[in-house]
Amino acid sequence: MRYALLAALLASLFGASTASAKMPMEGANVSILAAAYGSSKVDVLQGDTVTWRNDSVRAHTVSATDGSWASQRIVMSGVFSHRFAAAGVSAYYCQVHPFMRAEVDVHRLLIDAPHDAAAPGQPYALMGRAALAAGSPVTIEAADGSRVATTTVGAGGAFHATVSPRTTTSFRAVSGAEASPLVQLLVMDRKVAASSRVHGRRAVVKTRVLPASHGATVVLQMHLKERFGWWPVRTAKLDAHSRARFAIKLRHSVRARVVLTTGDGVTPLVHSSVLRLKPH
Repeated sequence: MRYALLAALLASLFGASTASAKMPMEGANVSILAAAYGSSKVDVLQGDTVTWRNDSVRAHTVSATDGSWASQRIVMSGVFSHRFAAAGVSAYYCQVHPFMRAEVDVHRLLIDAPHDAAAPGQPYALMGRAALAAGSPVTIEAADGSRVATTTVGAGGAFHATVSPRTTTSFRAVSGAEASPLVQLLVMDRKVAASSRVHGRRAVVKTRVLPASHGATVVLQMHLKERFGWWPVRTAKLDAHSRARFAIKLRHSVRARVVLTTGDGVTPLVHSSVLRLKPH
């Protein structure tokens, strides 16, 4: 009886779709802030699950504008998940704060956001997923509509195609009447190298960018579960030797990487390989 009451209480706090803190394998994660959703629009594949986490001290809801689905009030650190079974645009808002609005765009074709920049004119594998039958033909198009590659959907819904852009280009996947949103592939001739050294709980990460980029901005990121992914923890400028150094204290083992960004310190250009930092 006690456990049944506890389960009912958790369901009322975190919503009916699911109250689990475990993140879904496929889909998207959206942070809920004090007066806005962390992402005004997310793109997912038909059948994916979107999970919202309340990162503010205020209670919020996640409620479909058309009334087809809704969470109950989500308290601080609470989560709510919903699976999107049909393609289309699903707008939602907060019933407590109606000015908070966003949308989930559900597609039948998606190209995965590239994790690395491409080198000019070199082959680069674009990966994607489809809610289409295995064997369905897929064409990769550039933003101007030109066809650059063809492939087919695999048995598990995945597909991949190789492109060789010489400049930064956006691509979409097309199959019949279905088309994915555009995804940008950055083309860079710069490389970011990073190394680390740990003494006790103190870690030093060193980085170098080639060709030399004196004064460029580099950001040390850590992969944090509570932030749903990579999160900036330090920012630095490259010195005259195109090098930078970060010193941090470790509470636990963590993955880290160094990202070369534009001058705003936010827009990524290219990143290093992933480092694993473990306190001794």
